[in-house]
Amino acid sequence: MLVPFAIASAQNNGRGSKAIALGNAFVAIADNPWAVACNPAGLGQLASVSGAVFFVPRQFELAELKTTSVAAAVPLGPATLGVSVEQFGFELYKETNATIAAGRNFGWGLSAGIAINLHRISIDRYGSTGRLTVDFGLLARAQDDLTFGFALKNATAATIGQTRERLPQTFLLGMRYAPWSDFLVTLEAEKDNRYPFILKGGIEQRFFEILSLRIGASSNPDKFSAGIGARYSIIEFAYAGYSHQQLGWTHQVEISFQLGE
Repeated sequence: MLVPFAIASAQNNGRGSKAIALGNAFVAIADNPWAVACNPAGLGQLASVSGAVFFVPRQFELAELKTTSVAAAVPLGPATLGVSVEQFGFELYKETNATIAAGRNFGWGLSAGIAINLHRISIDRYGSTGRLTVDFGLLARAQDDLTFGFALKNATAATIGQTRERLPQTFLLGMRYAPWSDFLVTLEAEKDNRYPFILKGGIEQRFFEILSLRIGASSNPDKFSAGIGARYSIIEFAYAGYSHQQLGWTHQVEISFQLGE
């Protein structure tokens, strides 16, 4: 018999170094393959093939809390298809998630997307279980420098395991303000069905389309983040770290590519 599923990742670490460096306030940006995990509507913004590999070697300096993720986005006619696979944990406890998503730009500044996720949990000597969940997302550009984003995670309120442990259901609402082409501010509110509101925000400054500096913060619990991205040709290397008041510092690295503009 599988024991009740009572824990997920030690923290919602997010996916992608850019998102994490911006305090995970990414729902109104979603401009890279990690839109698959954050807001599938963002895939509708991607007009070229792109991909990324993301690695967290030791969350909160614990080797057991390791995450490896890959994501890719491919434009296919009227929509862009996205896929991602990630694994969290170690030999005794593992979470594996696979996602397929699609996003479309409908014009007039509106994009929408849907993602289907397969969550699988394995616990040594107790077995494994899995479940499908569905996410929805929207992006709306109010004006050239202002975009709003919304995402609903686990829209069907799916449960998992023999005890029907409820998987997180999360609402995300945010805005992106970019008064200049090389600078943006992002703000976001997140509500998990199990926890109080989380408020998040971040700032990005780009230099010569080569270097990006990012900082961010979020509440419940209080976390501060920072990161850097360095682009050469079609390749970008990015680093992000965030500090938890009680649990310490976590490092993330990412290598990504984008073919064309």
